[in-house]
Amino acid sequence: MKKTILSFLLFLPLLLCAQGNNAVALLENAIKKIEADAAVQMTFSYSVYDAGGTEQFSDDGSLKLDGGRYALLLSPMKLWCDGQTQWSYMAQVNEVYITDADSQEAQIYNPVYLMGLYKKGYTCSVESVGGKNVITLQACEEQDFDKVILSLDAKTSQPVAMCIFVDGQGYTTVDVTSYKSGYDFDSRVYTCPLEDFPTAEIVDMR
Repeated sequence: MKKTILSFLLFLPLLLCAQGNNAVALLENAIKKIEADAAVQMTFSYSVYDAGGTEQFSDDGSLKLDGGRYALLLSPMKLWCDGQTQWSYMAQVNEVYITDADSQEAQIYNPVYLMGLYKKGYTCSVESVGGKNVITLQACEEQDFDKVILSLDAKTSQPVAMCIFVDGQGYTTVDVTSYKSGYDFDSRVYTCPLEDFPTAEIVDMR
């Protein structure tokens, strides 16, 4: 019995390494899929929970995505990024925040960025659940997100769900309700229509 346990413990690091490599390969395939499908449009439902697991807010949203350009439209917040500049409109305070597209604040709303967290101090593992590859990215050090769980369709590599944990603050669940590809959106889709928010205060953080 002791020999069996010892053999398993010796084998465990190799098993975890192989699992991590498989998860990375699945994430890279998913990123390539989204990039090849560009531009894509996704609709989704999402719920925000506090640290105790109590739902605080739920709603629907939409995302148009083409590489580093995106338009993420939610009820309390709307974001646009044209690859150079990001605009964030916060409805509650009626303010538009402007940052550089390569800033961390701009990147974290792009699902491709979340899929690439394995390059940024996260370990990853995968399990197969009901036709989906469920990949867990766990932070090894202090990060924006404590953990991210991504569910990818096992056949198409398309994202179908995600759960994003912020240490000590709660988590957000996202369920993709539609994924359509091959769009050619006008470039204006990815820029903030400031004329739609004539009374908003502009806060330039660049």
